[in-house]
Amino acid sequence: MRKLLRILLRCVSVVVALCLVLAGVIAYNHNRYKMPGENPRDSSVVAQQGDVESVTGNYLRGFYYPAHGTARPGTIVVFGGSEGSNNNDAARALQDQGYNVLGLYFFGQPGQQAELVKVPLDFFQEALDWLKQHQHQGPLTVLGVSKGAELVANLAVRYPEIDNIVVFTPSAYTYQGLGDYRNGASSSFTWKGEPVPYVPLRMPLRTTIRSILALPVSYRETYELSLAEAPDREAARIKIEEFAGRGLLFAGDQDAMWQGEAAVRELSERNKNLEAVVYPNAGHVFTEDATKLGNSWKTMLGGTVEGNREATLQSRTLLKERLAAWHAK
Repeated sequence: MRKLLRILLRCVSVVVALCLVLAGVIAYNHNRYKMPGENPRDSSVVAQQGDVESVTGNYLRGFYYPAHGTARPGTIVVFGGSEGSNNNDAARALQDQGYNVLGLYFFGQPGQQAELVKVPLDFFQEALDWLKQHQHQGPLTVLGVSKGAELVANLAVRYPEIDNIVVFTPSAYTYQGLGDYRNGASSSFTWKGEPVPYVPLRMPLRTTIRSILALPVSYRETYELSLAEAPDREAARIKIEEFAGRGLLFAGDQDAMWQGEAAVRELSERNKNLEAVVYPNAGHVFTEDATKLGNSWKTMLGGTVEGNREATLQSRTLLKERLAAWHAK
C-alpha cells in the first residue's frame, strides 16, 4: 500500500512539475510575442488626445472627429478590426485631410457585446440617426479593416444610405464570431435579432497547439479549411452584388491571417463598381514599419517590411484620390 502511495505521489509530482513548466512556457511566450502598445479598446486614450467629441447611444459608442479646415461634403465612418479599436489613427488622418469622421467601436465597450460575437448590425441605424440629428449631409463612406471590413461589407448590403465603402483585407463571407465558445459557437453578427448565416471555424490541430502555447499563429489555414468545409457556403456569402455604391478594396498577396486577396478579387468580380487592389509582398496589416508590431507579425500577419511599407504608401495615395472624388466640393 505504501509503495503504491509513493508511486501515486511521484506521478502527481511529475504532473504538477509539467504543469508548472507549461505555465512558464505560456507566460514566456505571451510576454515575448504580445503586440506592443496601449489597449486598443481603451477609449480614454482617444479622449485624452483631444479634438474629438464622444458619441454614445443605445449600442452606439465612439467619437466624432470634426474636420480640420474647410470640411469636405459628407462624412466618413471608420471601424477597426478584431483588436476592438475605433481605428483612431485612420480617423485622425482623415480629419487632417478635411473630412468629418465618426470613429466607431462595434464591440468591447460598455453596453456592447463584450466579444466579437453576435454584434447587431442594426446598431448602424443609430449612427445614421446621429448624423441626421447633427445635420450631416452629403456622401457617406464607410471604412473598415479585417473583421471591421467584414462588418462594412455586411452593412453595405443592408443600408442603402451608404454611398461608398473602403475595406482593407476583407472577407467575402461572414465567419463565426471570435470569443468564448463555452456557450457554443455563433455568428459574428446578427440582423433584426437573428444570427447572420456564417462559416463555422475548424482549427487544425497544430494551430490549436500553438494557440495553447501562446505561440504566434497564422490563422489563414483555419479560414481556408473552414470555408472549404462550410456546410452552407452560399448562405454565408455576403451578397455584395446588392450594394449599389462604389468601393475600394485593398489586400496583400501574403496575408497570413486569412485569404484577404482572394476576398478582394471575389467581391470585385461580383460587383463591378468595386475597385480591387492587391499589393505584392504585403500582409494582413499595412504599416510603414512592420517591425514595430512586435515579434509575431511575420507569422500572424505576413508580408515583408518593404512590401507592407509600399502597400501603405501606395494605398494611402490611392485612397486620398478616391475620397477626394467621392466627397468633391
